[in-house]
Amino acid sequence: MWLYVKNIALFCMLLICSYGSFASQNYIIEQVSDTSNQLTIDSIIDRSASFTQTKGEIRFVKGETLWIKVASVSELANESLVVLGSIEGTLKLYQVASGKVAAYKFVSPELAHLAPNLHILPSITLSADNQSYDVYIKVQAKYSGMLSLSVMSLEQYREALNSRLFIAGVSSGIHYFIAFFVLLMAISQSRKGLAVLAAYFVCVSIQTGAYNGANNLIFPSELASYFAVYQSQIYLLSLIFAILFLNYFVVVKRCDPKYTRLVSASIWALAGLAVLISPLNAQHSLVFHLLGSLICFLLYILVLQNQFYEHKREVVAIVIAWLPIFIFKMYVVMNQFGMYVSIDPSVLNQVFITLHVVLLAAYLYWHDKNKKKQLLFYATHDKDTGAPNRYMLQQSLDGLGKSQKDHTLLLFRPLVLQTIRLNMGWSYANAHLKKLLMKVGEQLNTYGNTVIAGHDNVHTAIYRLDDSLFAIVLLGKFELSQVEQFVCVLSASFEEGVDFGGDLLVDQLEIGVASNPIHATNADSLIQCAMQAMAAKPAGTHKWQLFDFGNSIVSQRRIKIASALKVAIEREQLSLYLQPQLRLGTGRVYGAEALLRWHHPELGVVPPSEFIPVAESSGIIYELTEWVIETGLKQQAELVQLLPDHTLSLNISGKDVGRKELTVQLIELVNQYTLVPTQIVLEVTESATVENENTLFDTLGDYRSIGLRVAIDDFGTGYSSLAYLSQLGFDKLKIDKRFVMDVESSRTNQTICKATCDMAHSLGSVVVAEGIESEQSYRQLQQYQCDIGQGYFISRPLPFEDYKKWLHRMIEVEDVIHYLTS
Repeated sequence: MWLYVKNIALFCMLLICSYGSFASQNYIIEQVSDTSNQLTIDSIIDRSASFTQTKGEIRFVKGETLWIKVASVSELANESLVVLGSIEGTLKLYQVASGKVAAYKFVSPELAHLAPNLHILPSITLSADNQSYDVYIKVQAKYSGMLSLSVMSLEQYREALNSRLFIAGVSSGIHYFIAFFVLLMAISQSRKGLAVLAAYFVCVSIQTGAYNGANNLIFPSELASYFAVYQSQIYLLSLIFAILFLNYFVVVKRCDPKYTRLVSASIWALAGLAVLISPLNAQHSLVFHLLGSLICFLLYILVLQNQFYEHKREVVAIVIAWLPIFIFKMYVVMNQFGMYVSIDPSVLNQVFITLHVVLLAAYLYWHDKNKKKQLLFYATHDKDTGAPNRYMLQQSLDGLGKSQKDHTLLLFRPLVLQTIRLNMGWSYANAHLKKLLMKVGEQLNTYGNTVIAGHDNVHTAIYRLDDSLFAIVLLGKFELSQVEQFVCVLSASFEEGVDFGGDLLVDQLEIGVASNPIHATNADSLIQCAMQAMAAKPAGTHKWQLFDFGNSIVSQRRIKIASALKVAIEREQLSLYLQPQLRLGTGRVYGAEALLRWHHPELGVVPPSEFIPVAESSGIIYELTEWVIETGLKQQAELVQLLPDHTLSLNISGKDVGRKELTVQLIELVNQYTLVPTQIVLEVTESATVENENTLFDTLGDYRSIGLRVAIDDFGTGYSSLAYLSQLGFDKLKIDKRFVMDVESSRTNQTICKATCDMAHSLGSVVVAEGIESEQSYRQLQQYQCDIGQGYFISRPLPFEDYKKWLHRMIEVEDVIHYLTS
């Protein structure tokens, strides 16, 4: 360890003192420029009078040969002239005695078969065996720069060489170790960004090794020579990988397509420069380097400044990582304009490049650690608002349950949130919601209520369970006053409204409350109870709903009905009952209305008013409607054999209105059973027609094109206007039974029924009255010229076989009513 410290200290001393090596008067340094680049060593020896004396700093210019002469003025033993400053070009060192060349050394990166010490620290003997030599150095460089010379003994040279080898080895070792480690991460994690970064590290290491001679220590001589020849292309390739690094770590992560196109254009531009640089003179490579560096620099500036305000820490980390390489490149550019710093460029190269690689590796570590923390955070928190999520709520409730602490769960849903998203966008809605939650949280904290969420006891957490469902936990025994207090705070905050183009969208809340241990003793059950409470409409003026076990029983029955309904369709547990319809004017049989019935083995008789809403909400209604139509038309095919003009009415759910598949099914079944389409009536409730107003006109046109007739069911219970009915032109209007059942005694209902009959007839529609339960009602409707009637007075709904028997008896009867009352 002490040896390493000693070598580093010696190397730093050489670095600092390298340009003062010729302060003594033992040597004379002279130089001359060869603008023709054609003079030989013999010509230079003959022109020794052309040299001019110089001191310390020896500057050279790209494209112009520089000759340097070092001559001793006193007798010294066993000393060598050492070239400390590296150049990107060639050096020729001549040992001259009595005007003749005694020894010669040629140093060039392309000649990798030479001894490594010639590339890392070139030297030639100035004095040996009590004989002094003059040394001539021919410098041909690709770029302008400064040469540093030093005279030292053999022992000092060995120490300086060891120091250089140590620094080069440590630097290259750091580069390749980091590159290898990042590459392993890229392979194990299948991450393109890491693979690109590893490739960048390799390119930078190769280029640095070509400059300071480290490649000759690591690679075979042929490969090291290849890297030296094509180091300009390798440099441009490293810039491409640098841009790809920016793309994968910043652009792709932010999903910004305009920068993706800009990245592609930059990569193609650098690839073009790499192709152009090959056939051109090497002296022009610096121009291409500058162009490539400028493209990369501008792209980084453009992307990072756009990300600065949202991702300041990451942008600063990237800038710091790239700062050393930027400083070094600026130093190289300054050299081309004649501005020099008395520091060995090869050492500066190694220091700044190694610092750059280490900082990039540190950024990668910071980035992955931050990403992991972010993933862990979003595993327990909502991404849009930062609120704790369902997992955190579960943990909080489980913790309270294990410690047997009483607590109450309050769930709430802002109703206008979806409207905000549709009209203002998801981002605006999230920003508005985040502000509201912060405001509500601050107001809740003022009441001193505690919520367990891994925070201080004075903090009230608001949990986000999904896009529009939120939760609050109240500690302590359940008290109505405490719940009311929280409900008031929530309602006041959300009812202030959301600004939309100068108008306020007032936000209402659905709130459900359940308490542990009153309603449930575990987290899942408590959440379920609160959601069932929220689904139930609050009574009276209450703004919230407390869980009720009665509602729970109903909900469980709905679940059983939903699960059993599909099985009922498949196993033929359903049946159609037919309720006869008579022509009130003649008393003859008109047809029947098909009514769906379900008798479940366990649930018993389930009325349509109970299972139809369940079927609509669960999506089974489509299969149910198809079964009703197929069964009904099959029965109609048998009934027309008994009564050729028999008409069958089928009820259609509002969910099926406008469904094209229904039209196709009707066409197929009418053709299959060779039915008369006009003897099939589809009954649609008035509320369903209002809900589907936009599509109903086209739908009625489709039905009429088939020949079917359409009736509006339960007329008088909806909100349709006369103009609306006139526009759609229903074939039948069916008066709701609530207006018919006591028509003989209620003046109001008499007026409604008579007005409905007159209106329907004026619109060209047939009137059907349901709910006729007495002869008086029957006669009253006859007076109003109601066309068709049905009800318990005529007959209850009958199973299909029973209806066939009833129909067979009534076919020969002239007046069914007379027959029934006689």
